[in-house]
Amino acid sequence: MARKNDRRTLGMRITEGFLPIFGPAQVGRQDADGRGVSDAERERDQELKTRFERVTGPDGRSYVVEHTD
Repeated sequence: MARKNDRRTLGMRITEGFLPIFGPAQVGRQDADGRGVSDAERERDQELKTRFERVTGPDGRSYVVEHTD
């Protein structure tokens, strides 16, 4: 009956179920070698870095969360 005490939504439980398989969300390095990077991609990358941060929960899992500034 552990589910009765689980306060996570169904969507969150499903998403967390995929974490061991796919790992946490990742944002690729825009400055890596390969194709060129457009100005729009640079702006998006900068916005993601300033708007979100990666945190590690008490259970050791990584999460990408919005800054609470």
